[in-house]
Amino acid sequence: MTAPNTEVAKVADEEAKELSEQWLELIRTGQETLAETLSEFVETVRRVAPSAGVAKQREIIDSGLEMAQAIGRAQYHTVRSVARSVVVVNVEVDTDVDVDVDVA
Repeated sequence: MTAPNTEVAKVADEEAKELSEQWLELIRTGQETLAETLSEFVETVRRVAPSAGVAKQREIIDSGLEMAQAIGRAQYHTVRSVARSVVVVNVEVDTDVDVDVDVA
């Protein structure tokens, strides 16, 4: 017979894995949406402002890229903050929740 604590730990591990997968899917979806939106933005600039010239189009597109980067960074920091708040740290395996990734 399996000890109750072992069963509870097994269920907790399964729930943590499922939650992690949901967060990863959320991040992936957000990144894909951001990339698609940015691509549509670039095409719109080229279609709507052809007479503005390449230099002006590039300035507008660069501004859009900066905005997309800011949104991506904000999304990353939000998810990271939430993950730190809810992560279950298993001290037996030295889980490091303070790993920092540069998302410039």
